[in-house]
Amino acid sequence: MFNSKYKKILHKVTSQLLKNKKNKKNLFCLVSGPQGSGKTTFTGFVKNQLEKQKLKVLVLSIDDFYLSKDERKKLSLKISPLLLTRGVPGTHNLKHLKNVVKIFLSNKKKKYIFPKFSKAEDDHLKSKFNILNFPYDVFILEGWCVNYPGEAKQTLCKPINKLEKNQDISLKWRNYVNNQSKIYFKSIYKKSDFSIFLKIPSFTHVFKWRKKQEMQIPKKKQMSNTQLKTFISFYERITKQLLQSKKKLFNCEVKILSNHSYSNLKINF
Repeated sequence: MFNSKYKKILHKVTSQLLKNKKNKKNLFCLVSGPQGSGKTTFTGFVKNQLEKQKLKVLVLSIDDFYLSKDERKKLSLKISPLLLTRGVPGTHNLKHLKNVVKIFLSNKKKKYIFPKFSKAEDDHLKSKFNILNFPYDVFILEGWCVNYPGEAKQTLCKPINKLEKNQDISLKWRNYVNNQSKIYFKSIYKKSDFSIFLKIPSFTHVFKWRKKQEMQIPKKKQMSNTQLKTFISFYERITKQLLQSKKKLFNCEVKILSNHSYSNLKINF
């Protein structure tokens, strides 16, 4: 993964961000990619390079904004039991995310605090919080569904896996997630200045790469292979939509090979 081509692509992306930053007081950037594609590592390197240029950089994941277990339970009782599982648009606290974007774009000095989410606990941590001290020069928001604009309603009808076929017969879950995706896009993603997509070969790589991430959390909290396969099926529709999209949703795409190494950088506009 960390070969010369990786470093070269990273340098090109960073150079482009610095170029864009010259004409703006602050820069809002999106980094999107399927589970296991290396978003966290990628954004960490970009952040490091930008900070070397004396810029104050904020990096957050869409995962940082997950609703608590109790909040998701209420949502699952109201709309669909599938919403108890975190991940899809509609299982995040959009109010906090909107506030963070709004404060960042205002370029004002302000402290903002919101709950810290633990994937191992699948819930908010009671005594820990994310504390942000604005202003920042650059804000990078990364996530598996970031910059997804939703899809046409007519294409939602055909289930793409057993989860949708057997547990979302009424389409309530699919319709809700799709509507929320459109809200995320209009209220958050459209305000960005630059977007990057880490494009993996296919959805079949998600399980193997996501399994590696799972091995990094405490053993008692790890999902079994069966549980993991069920879990990533919640992400399948949107992930495939982004991978197969012919629309130029992102300013640039980084092509990732099956061995997880970087192949090339494609600038769309």
